[in-house]
Amino acid sequence: MLKKFNILRPVLAILLIFIPLYPKFPLASVSGTYVAIRLDDIIVAIVFMIWLIYQAKNHWPILKLKITWLTFTYFAAITASLVYAILISQTDKPTILLLNYLRRFEYISLFFLTISAIKSRHDFKFTYIFTLIASVGVIIYALGQKYFHFPVISTMNAEFSQGQLLQMDVWTRISATFAGHYDLAVYLSVILVIVGGIAVTQKKLSLKMVNILFWLPLFYLLTLTASRVSTFAFYGGMCLVLILLRRYLWIIPVTIIFVFSIINSKDLNQRLLATLPALNIELSKKPTTTPIPTTVPVPIVSIIAIISKAPVATPIPTIIRHPSTEEYLPIDADVGVARSGEIRFNVEWPRAIAAFEKNPLTGTGLGSITLATDNDYLRILGESGILGFITLAAVLLFFIIKTIPKIFSKIPNTLPLIFFSALITFLINAVLIDAFEASKIAYLFWIMMGIYYQSLILES
Repeated sequence: MLKKFNILRPVLAILLIFIPLYPKFPLASVSGTYVAIRLDDIIVAIVFMIWLIYQAKNHWPILKLKITWLTFTYFAAITASLVYAILISQTDKPTILLLNYLRRFEYISLFFLTISAIKSRHDFKFTYIFTLIASVGVIIYALGQKYFHFPVISTMNAEFSQGQLLQMDVWTRISATFAGHYDLAVYLSVILVIVGGIAVTQKKLSLKMVNILFWLPLFYLLTLTASRVSTFAFYGGMCLVLILLRRYLWIIPVTIIFVFSIINSKDLNQRLLATLPALNIELSKKPTTTPIPTTVPVPIVSIIAIISKAPVATPIPTIIRHPSTEEYLPIDADVGVARSGEIRFNVEWPRAIAAFEKNPLTGTGLGSITLATDNDYLRILGESGILGFITLAAVLLFFIIKTIPKIFSKIPNTLPLIFFSALITFLINAVLIDAFEASKIAYLFWIMMGIYYQSLILES
């Protein structure tokens, strides 16, 4: 008997390839912000319409799930935040508030699409295969940036976000197609935990080796991003998944590789060595009394060779050659880390706390705290208040509570434990990175959560 065709399966496969690999070219700008409408917004809107038709044709099976109604409470909370921000507090332009509000629907819609696309254990295989295919594309493009001058499409500031084709210099940390090295680092830290968990549970040596061969270059890319929080989030998540899967001996080679990479990555090494002194300096300072700026400051250590106030005339600017990295990296690493801490402690975090204090219940509206907070929990509190924070936390706690019995099961349920560890890895990243806000990461996160949800149901 032929298996019933599910149109959402190929749709999900397309998204798994398209989202990580398509650069963030802008299609239309939005006045008052450098967040732009992009092709992925259109693709996801079309996908959402297909999903709605599928649901209507099948008498809305999604409404029978408890997680759906739990998610609706979060939608209700951010709707209240939007209404308050537009009608009462008027914290930002209505178009900007509405755009950020709609993007939350956009991101989370992929969670429900994924649930509808995965109907059997066999479906997990196709999602994993397409995830690996996409990761190969990320590896190729990132290495192309590093060694063959593939163009960088960045959204790190207003000028770059216009879709300029830039090239790396010796100071640049790779971003692949993710428009920022921190976004790429979050993606890699989560993917590494998933691929690593799958690798150690494979019974066939050939399949185990294939997964390890994917894992190693992905880990190398993570070291090239030099993201401290993502590197340690990966290590914590990787150790967690190995413990939960009871593959304890694998912690030894993972730890050796992890330590070896820190020692041999000059950029990551220097940034880690500079972290504690910079942290002590910043924590000892009194809170700033200067006005809070409305734009995100550009880091002192330039990550791109072209930074100019004048419009760029050529599509691919000429690469600026600098002296060797080894000669200047220790000094600039210290400055960069200190600057990073200063921005967080003295500007971004107080700004989010101030927004929360204005309206603790519903916040000041999604997108009202500019484009960076570098702590997504403070950002959620500031923009959507206690209601938004609690309702989103309730959705995530649903997964954790459902996973706890599987942790203590005599026979480990592989997939739920792997995705639980990936979720923890993501949540650690969110302490110092706006992981829920970055579009590529948010899309892939909610797809992952959809797979996670179905693993809890189908693996029970």
